[in-house]
Amino acid sequence: MSAAEDLLTHLLDLAGRHGLRVRPETARVDDTGWDFVVVHVDGDDGRPWILRAPRRPGAGATVRAEQRLLELLRGRFPVAIPDWRYADETFIAYPRLPGEPAAAEDPVTFELRWRIDRQRPPRHYLLALGQCMARLHATDTHAAAGTGIPVRAPDTIRARFAGHLAFGAAELGMHATWLERGRRWLDDDALWSPRVVLIHGDLHPGHTLVGEDGTLLAVLDWTDAEVGDPGQEFVEAARKFPAHVLDELIGAYVGSGGPSWPGLRGHVVEAIAFAPLALAVLGAEAGQQRYVDKARAVLGVPTAG
Repeated sequence: MSAAEDLLTHLLDLAGRHGLRVRPETARVDDTGWDFVVVHVDGDDGRPWILRAPRRPGAGATVRAEQRLLELLRGRFPVAIPDWRYADETFIAYPRLPGEPAAAEDPVTFELRWRIDRQRPPRHYLLALGQCMARLHATDTHAAAGTGIPVRAPDTIRARFAGHLAFGAAELGMHATWLERGRRWLDDDALWSPRVVLIHGDLHPGHTLVGEDGTLLAVLDWTDAEVGDPGQEFVEAARKFPAHVLDELIGAYVGSGGPSWPGLRGHVVEAIAFAPLALAVLGAEAGQQRYVDKARAVLGVPTAG
């Protein structure tokens, strides 16, 4: 039996133990996630479900906090979010959300297959995404912290990036120009948000579900949500698109009342540039060596910034 077949059997067995009746012949494994294995399957009544199980020890430790956060946020957005019906540290199941990912990663080549126009994403997609970000960032941070998700103060966020720089210099052979650029960013108070907000934490196109015309219908995978850096939210939302999309997204966000500061755009530009470093740190922790290797290739040559 292959590893994928083992994962599928495991998830279907967990569904049965939790009393969820499904049609095994409809099951399909999505093995692209870092923390969770996902199975798409139809219930006995034909309703599609999502099954999730942690892929490594400790990955399920955040389940209860994420569940409380989803309960806090339910009804606050113009788009759907997961409605967990079964949840513990070993198993999660919820009715499948509407739409398809704006971009999905090929499990073999790791290239993105786009459902929307990458060069010119629909204006209504960006407007809706900016609105969702603004509403999320306006959430009461004390209520968000009460769910048990991580909370990072502004000085902690900067210290964390300093730690990333140290990792890059020690483990990735980061070129001196990258280190100098990172230190300039760290030292520029204007480029760092004076406040923290509730963020999704991983708002890349694959976590936004769209209709056939690119309408944003749902946002999934809230595992990385935290009270933290508002600028970080724009990184995964914008870095796969051309540079002009960032300006459109910031405009949609600010126009929807998103809490901004004068250095927001400059902060996001730097955060996007250093995204390979952040992913390398996460990759080293999660055993995703390809992200470490990719960062080593990008950061080992001089930066143009």
